[in-house]
Amino acid sequence: MTLFSAERSEACDGIPWYDVVVCGGGLAGATFSRHLRRKQPDASVLTIDGQTYPVPPAAHKVGESTVDVAGFYFSSVLGLSEYMAEKHLPKLGLRYFFGRAGEPFANAPEIGLSAFPGRSTYQIDRGVLENDLYEMNLKAGVEIAAGSKVRDIDLGSGTASHLVTYVDGTGVTRSARCRWVVDAMGRARFLQRKLGLQRATEGRFNAAWFRVTGRLDVEDFVPDDQAEWHERVPGRRRRLSTVHLMGPGYWVWLIPLGSGNTSVGIVTSGELHDIDSMSSLPGAVEWLEQHEPAVVPALAHHEVLDFLAVRDYSYTSTQVLSADRWGCVGEAAAFADPFYSPGSNMIAFENSALIELIGEDARSGLRPERVEELNRFVLGQNDWLAYNIHSSYSYFGEPLIMALSFIWDTLLSWTTATPQMFNGIFLDEEKAAAVRAATPGLYTLALQVKRLFKQWERTARRGRDFRFIDYYTIPFLREAYERNLVEGKSVAELVDDHRHSMTVLEEVALAIFLIAVEDTMPERRADLDKHPWLNAWAIGLDPEQWRADGLFEPTTPSRSFDRAYTSLTALFDAPSPESDTAPSALPIRLQL
Repeated sequence: MTLFSAERSEACDGIPWYDVVVCGGGLAGATFSRHLRRKQPDASVLTIDGQTYPVPPAAHKVGESTVDVAGFYFSSVLGLSEYMAEKHLPKLGLRYFFGRAGEPFANAPEIGLSAFPGRSTYQIDRGVLENDLYEMNLKAGVEIAAGSKVRDIDLGSGTASHLVTYVDGTGVTRSARCRWVVDAMGRARFLQRKLGLQRATEGRFNAAWFRVTGRLDVEDFVPDDQAEWHERVPGRRRRLSTVHLMGPGYWVWLIPLGSGNTSVGIVTSGELHDIDSMSSLPGAVEWLEQHEPAVVPALAHHEVLDFLAVRDYSYTSTQVLSADRWGCVGEAAAFADPFYSPGSNMIAFENSALIELIGEDARSGLRPERVEELNRFVLGQNDWLAYNIHSSYSYFGEPLIMALSFIWDTLLSWTTATPQMFNGIFLDEEKAAAVRAATPGLYTLALQVKRLFKQWERTARRGRDFRFIDYYTIPFLREAYERNLVEGKSVAELVDDHRHSMTVLEEVALAIFLIAVEDTMPERRADLDKHPWLNAWAIGLDPEQWRADGLFEPTTPSRSFDRAYTSLTALFDAPSPESDTAPSALPIRLQL
């Protein structure tokens, strides 16, 4: 069968012809092929896959952890809910520990969930998933050339077909023509390099990771007799989270795998940590001994299966979707940072956007402006992730700032990014336009809050502390989750949701601002008490700029933000009268 009926199933020169040729059969390519066949069952699809099957069940690949967008994509869009529950571990959200030198691990402030929320996310074994997707795609009618290597992609001009040349598993050179070609070949970024589309992200961020046999469980870092600590998360379920061990300029991940093994990773800012010191397994263990010593004794009980280090892992592109009928997905498109487990989120957005364009092409032809709209959306998601996460590394070791930063980012995700997938907003022009109109100033507000955190890190007194924050119990976060992670909404319902979300985001931004002022310059709080409602787009920690920036001239209706402020301050101990660290001089206003 062929989706584009005007095309012949075989070209005049005898070269096989397909609606779509997918170059790469890893996670991005395999999910794309399954998604395409579910959405367009008449599409003829060839996947040129460098892997041979079965791949090792516990393949050494990054991308084991999913969050809400990807969880919905796997379960609902790809129709894999029963399969994911059977073959992969449920994920208990994101979890953060802020250890302190010389103190027991149980004293580390912790952010995480105590129980599973309503929507499923997963810790996936990449090898298991890719083996199973291979079998599923074969049964769905996808033609797969396993063990093959793409040699070239000759892009056709105008309406001419593309020509893909590859060497199959027996060493024979073959060709295929297609209307659409997809680059899913990972960091090789074949099409981007061929077309000169690569674009660097700012800063240098590096990672080293390895797998160990068996269950390396953060619960074992704390003696069993410390019942209060263990009872905060009943059933010894912390290990089902993506565990982050946080410090200045770095984080360490602990991720359980369905195979029974555990993934351990070190991710750092190159400005604060030298990748050369952890580019080998002995170096990585020595680095852990210095920065996260609780991990090292646990490693002694496990065999290390493999090790890999990657320098400067973050990058993007000027284009990932083209009106010339090609697209890039997964790491062939862009990669921001693993911190919030966004890799499969980006695959979900990229696959969905590209498949929508293929469908539009078949129905009525492509509109270049529509392609560019989806291209901007996909790259915008990646660019925001890169900026937001990378600019946070410098305060990863500040528990108070990081706690509020995580809460803010989670609220932003659950109210804006996640509904895009649950209701296909970015794929529907009417929905997208209506939501944009309902969220004026959203991006500039998010930037202003980020500027606030960057100013705060330079003047923090660390006057508030906390032991454990279950972020799903924060009223405005729980309400955001329950309201926005719901599919099947009408345009009117989505508009109502997003207008409500803007009011909540504005109130939470002001509450965070007050807490920052109380931490850095409590003597100025009285100045703010004279103004019951403030301009959230003008918050900052240089009081000399408050009036000039319009902090006391709000542009939205006056209302109380006491609920947001009370919800946040209830998470922390009362600020101490004298902090252990005096603030530095007020910084020059930051321009980020």
